[in-house]
Amino acid sequence: MKNRVKKRLTVILLLFFSTAAGIGAETGENAETQVSISASDNLVFIGDKINLKILVKTTAPVQKLKLKSGKKEFDILEDKPHKKTTQKGYVVFEKNIVIAFFKTGDFEIGPFTIELLGDNEVIETKKTNSIPVTVKTVLKEEDKDIKPLKGLIDIKGNPFYILKYVIVAVIVILLIVFFILWLKKRKRAAVSVPKTLLPPLEELESRLAELAAKKLFEKGKIKLHFIELTKIFKHFLLRNYRFNAEDFTTDETMYYLKKCETAGVIQNNMGFLFNTADLVKFAKFIPDSSVPAEISGKIKDMIVFYKQQIQTNIRDNPQ
Repeated sequence: MKNRVKKRLTVILLLFFSTAAGIGAETGENAETQVSISASDNLVFIGDKINLKILVKTTAPVQKLKLKSGKKEFDILEDKPHKKTTQKGYVVFEKNIVIAFFKTGDFEIGPFTIELLGDNEVIETKKTNSIPVTVKTVLKEEDKDIKPLKGLIDIKGNPFYILKYVIVAVIVILLIVFFILWLKKRKRAAVSVPKTLLPPLEELESRLAELAAKKLFEKGKIKLHFIELTKIFKHFLLRNYRFNAEDFTTDETMYYLKKCETAGVIQNNMGFLFNTADLVKFAKFIPDSSVPAEISGKIKDMIVFYKQQIQTNIRDNPQ
């Protein structure tokens, strides 16, 4: 009888503890959790990639992980999503991270704090182990002194040894300069010699003939006709009397002309020509049909006077 009672009590206790264990596993209490971390290398050079693998194995109802690295001496190059699998009643999470160190020395990777989350609540918090790592410079110990890519010029203790290079450079520069000057001289020589200028009066008659051939006045281009006419006579004054009439106003031009020429026919006719041109150019004066003939007559009178003047000079100053 007593044995039966004991057996029943034993069964009841076993059922009780198994049920409590199941409830604890579902709620995360007394759940078994294991965490670990591993690295692909623990001796690397600056900038080398290190693959970290973090494994979490738990019986708690975990949905996702939250990883906290805390203070770190490395840079995270790639943070891959964790993978979740089940193995014989355990939930297994695998987290892969790629890191790199950019300074030399001895460091510790980790420990990482891992929060196990279920229904957005922290069920459990675990810490991984840490991994020691040594980071070296790219150069080896025997190559600490960086070697130049190209050998230095051997001065041999005498700074004037470099003079020969300077002399060669100067000679090359001089040759280039002489070559450029020779090309310029040759180019100038190739330019055709300008034609001999006509005497001032002949040039005046030639340009007046060219202007008459354009028939600007007849085409109604009165202003352009007087502009061209003014240019022709001011250029003639420049050549004949040696003052720069091309840059002077009409008043300035007449002032210098009167100092150079006393003949009334020249002063009066030239003044009439310039004043009429100014009225057309600046006052929008439209001359009647008699004006061109009047101007043409005054121009002919001036040309006759200049020719007579030339003949007189030749007679008075025979060569």
